[in-house]
Amino acid sequence: MNVNKILEIISNKEVKEIALQFTDLSGILHTLWIPSQEFSKAVEDGVHTDGSSLGVVDVSKSDVKLLPDINSFVLLPSNLFDYNIARVVCDIYEPDSDSPFLLDPRYILKKSLKSMKEQLGQSVSGIASSEIEFFLFNKKDKGEVELIDKAGYLASPPADRGTKLRLEITEMLREIGIIIEKHHHEVPAGKSEFNIPFSEALQMVDTIYLIKFMIKLIADKHGLIASFMPKPIHGEYGAGLHTHLNLRDEENDKNLFSGREDNSHLSPIARQFLAGILNHAKALALLTNPSVNSYKRLVPGWEAPVYISWAKYNRSTLIRIPPGGRKSARLEYRPTDGSCNFYLAYAGLFSAGLNGINLQLEPPKSVEENIYDMSEEERMNRGIEILPGSLGEAINEFSGDNHLQESLGEQFHESYLKLKKREWKAFCVYVHPWEREKYIDV
Repeated sequence: MNVNKILEIISNKEVKEIALQFTDLSGILHTLWIPSQEFSKAVEDGVHTDGSSLGVVDVSKSDVKLLPDINSFVLLPSNLFDYNIARVVCDIYEPDSDSPFLLDPRYILKKSLKSMKEQLGQSVSGIASSEIEFFLFNKKDKGEVELIDKAGYLASPPADRGTKLRLEITEMLREIGIIIEKHHHEVPAGKSEFNIPFSEALQMVDTIYLIKFMIKLIADKHGLIASFMPKPIHGEYGAGLHTHLNLRDEENDKNLFSGREDNSHLSPIARQFLAGILNHAKALALLTNPSVNSYKRLVPGWEAPVYISWAKYNRSTLIRIPPGGRKSARLEYRPTDGSCNFYLAYAGLFSAGLNGINLQLEPPKSVEENIYDMSEEERMNRGIEILPGSLGEAINEFSGDNHLQESLGEQFHESYLKLKKREWKAFCVYVHPWEREKYIDV
């Protein structure tokens, strides 16, 4: 893609507006709209905006510069808006220079992937995909919501009331070149899942945010709410966005995670990468599960990945090795949820895995038994630790991880901890309806 080609598309398709998109540290997607006639200027000079209102800089030096990444340019489906709109992802820069803004989540992922190439070779790419899970709610009076259906795993219509919406979404995505490999109703009521093909990690995160953006828009057109909240309903399964990772040598067309025999036999570099993630798992939780609600999902008994362990197929472990051919050899990191900033989550995962490779760590023995059925004593004897049980615990673990602090950046480390501590404090002092119900008569 180049600017001239994009301008040709804009002209031929009569594109009227360009949506410049980026995320803040919390993972919230922000959009700045410009007329298509201003696109060339935006690519050359950038577009300035108020970073303080987004919580990314102090009010005393509020401006930041958005610079479109032309490789992310995509023409949105023709019937998504009233006229043709294009979308492009932006990197964030300092206002008066070509210096990247150090708190830009996309920059932090790019830095992590650059470090990987410097150590493993320029032809090595981080490859990833995340399963897209979300709940569909009907809007009711007075702001109340209810799940769209009461169907279960792989339900068929009419029980699966999300089918028509998913088909519409998949068709719109197909129109812009994004193929949904499979989609279906998940285990709990009202929950859907999309699976998307693997791609280079930065491109994958750009795609994830585009898919989330379109899911929410199309659901809203149908009077529905699409929610990526990890645990919206008490006593039901939550929604995780399981993340699949591997490393690929593009020059030699080789999956570096593939062992000599088959997909279940990981290569030495894959085992080291896996060990690195397990070694940093407690601290990584703040990046992959950054909300108070994340830890309502991460509790034993709901197929939630809380035990720091791995296995070939076992779904009660933190990481599993899915079946498949040698080309698809990969790790499935299961904690990730929809409340995370995926640029930061991916940056943390690749950084932790790379540290395992650098230190030549060896993972513990795989656990093929159902860990949920083990006693606490048995887990302790097996050396199986557990993820943080709350956002507060995750904050403490992240605070003490020197490798993640150094690799992701000290300024980011400080700012992100400040953000999460503020969120945790707000939750801790809030009086919840459950507390009144429980303690009103004490």
